[in-house]
Amino acid sequence: GMLFVIGLITSVHCVAMCGGINLSQFIPYTAGDSTEKGRLSALRPTFLYNLGRVLSYTVIGFVVGALGSVFTFSTTLQGILKLIAGLFMVIMGINMLGIFPWLRKLNPRMPGFLAKRVYKEKAKSNSPLFVGLLNGFMPCGPLQAMQIYALSTGNPFSGALSMLLFSLGTVPLMFGLGALSTGLGKKFAGKIM
Repeated sequence: GMLFVIGLITSVHCVAMCGGINLSQFIPYTAGDSTEKGRLSALRPTFLYNLGRVLSYTVIGFVVGALGSVFTFSTTLQGILKLIAGLFMVIMGINMLGIFPWLRKLNPRMPGFLAKRVYKEKAKSNSPLFVGLLNGFMPCGPLQAMQIYALSTGNPFSGALSMLLFSLGTVPLMFGLGALSTGLGKKFAGKIM
């Protein structure tokens, strides 16, 4: 239950950090005439985006939980991993401020060959589900902290369950943001963009 509560609290961070990505998946649909299709149909992108996020987080939880069952991490090593994750969060924050441009070299990046493939797939698929699936790979501090927790469970099913509960906690606020943007209609879609 506490993992779900952590997800609820963390969802404020999700809206701040991923709100733009979230809205970008709904506004193109809102820009069309959603009244013809009905309100439930207009919420489809919101549902698909959040479904993709939940699936991605759960699968990643399974994978890192399985890794945790193969490798035994001492409490000291777990602490070091958390400090490294925290250091990267600080570096990403400083990079967002643009104070030290040379620090951008230390940001974790997706390998170029993988980024090109993902971009090609995204270009083919205009589905919010695909974008939601990619959210599990974002360099996000709270998400990485939960992934470290899933790793520390040392069990793929426990890792998957912990990430599932966490992700379900983030859904109400993220879904609400998408539903709100959809509900505002095409009149406000341009202003939101």
